[in-house]
Amino acid sequence: MKDKILNLAATMKDDIIKSTQELIKIASVKSKKEGNYPYGKNVYLALEKALEIAAELGFKTKNVDNYAGHVEIGQGEEVLGILCHLDVVPEGSSWTYPPYAAEINSGRIYGRGAIDDKGPAVAALYAMKIVDLLDLELKQKVRLILGTDEESGMESIDYYFQKEKMPELAFSPDAVFPAIHAEKGILDLKFSQKIEKRDDSELQLIALKGGNAANMVADYAEAIIKGINIKKLQSILKEIDYDKNKLEISEAKNGLKLAYNGISAHASLPEDGENAISHLINILAQLPFGESDIADFLKFYQAKIGLEYDGSSIGCADQDDIASKLTFNSGIITINQREIKLIVNIRYPVKSSSYKVINDIEKSIEDYKIKVELQRDAEPLYIEKNDPFIKKLMAAYQEITGDQSQPIAIGGGTYARKVKKGVAFGPLFPEQEELAHQKDEYIVIDKLLKSAAIYAKAIIDIAG
Repeated sequence: MKDKILNLAATMKDDIIKSTQELIKIASVKSKKEGNYPYGKNVYLALEKALEIAAELGFKTKNVDNYAGHVEIGQGEEVLGILCHLDVVPEGSSWTYPPYAAEINSGRIYGRGAIDDKGPAVAALYAMKIVDLLDLELKQKVRLILGTDEESGMESIDYYFQKEKMPELAFSPDAVFPAIHAEKGILDLKFSQKIEKRDDSELQLIALKGGNAANMVADYAEAIIKGINIKKLQSILKEIDYDKNKLEISEAKNGLKLAYNGISAHASLPEDGENAISHLINILAQLPFGESDIADFLKFYQAKIGLEYDGSSIGCADQDDIASKLTFNSGIITINQREIKLIVNIRYPVKSSSYKVINDIEKSIEDYKIKVELQRDAEPLYIEKNDPFIKKLMAAYQEITGDQSQPIAIGGGTYARKVKKGVAFGPLFPEQEELAHQKDEYIVIDKLLKSAAIYAKAIIDIAG
């Protein structure tokens, strides 16, 4: 069976590549509602293209009010779900390859969504085609469920399950291999403050902005300051420790613009990036601004957040023996003369709780005038490693790859936590680098085919 599956995947190579490219070329970043398009037209176009590809492969498809859709094979009352998403995070900057051109180089397809999660969705779709061509009788339905706002709240999958049957079991090709038995809890918090005390000194911070999404390490941040010339600013900066190659200073309409270029990464792996917001504020906090709420916030940030990504200084550091340490990421910031807004993304251990995290933070900052508001709270996911469902997924993975790696825990959050029993399962292999939410995201074509084979074997073992 293994050889038959791998051979079928190989014969589909050109079609798999073509379908992946077609989806990557649609810039399906969530935007404001447009008429019947709840997350903007581009997200709708990605959903429609995926369903069109599935229909051309001969499958039954359904669009659920442009929120989500599914592709179906098999018979029976029970449903095995395969949960993918077609929305992507903003592309960010500094790409070597155009983020929506789906260029192929050295056996890799480059583009936003290549690994997260359009390539894996295509792998799952063609896995279903492999099963179809093997002409095996399935005892239950298999549905590839395609959501459209996984990166910004997962509302679309909630809407889908209000309209359609929730699978008894489901796997989500939106993480790494082998099977994921635990996912950390996820919190988005807003730190905000109205500006009351303004700076009337010569040197002032007029505005600051940075970041594209809460679940991305910010790769760019910029500030406007006035009351100083470039020569004097550079003289002050000589006494500050920072990466001189990352900061750009230029003349702006209202003064000087300071722009910091960081490195994007997934918020669950902040150590893989370089947060431009944190690094820029670390510089600004050391400039001789006068007394003001903005200057006080800079000092607060430097003292309580700084360049850390484990929440130590703000009082919420934590870890357990399942999913390891809490992570803390500053995703988006806006400062103007009216207010300060900072959105942070926190991934907390399985044995902890959102209540504990928020309570710890509020205690730590009680002497500041900063308001903390909950934006999103997704509880951790945990399944025992020896659960029968996980064992079947692991068996499929091990048979196709020969790798005997064991189930792991991650900081990322997937659709797996939205069903009764869900497990994230691939597509990234243990030896591969994580490039989700980073520049030059790509998927290796040979690994894409192998993923399709693994998913096909899993479908056969579970639904056959």
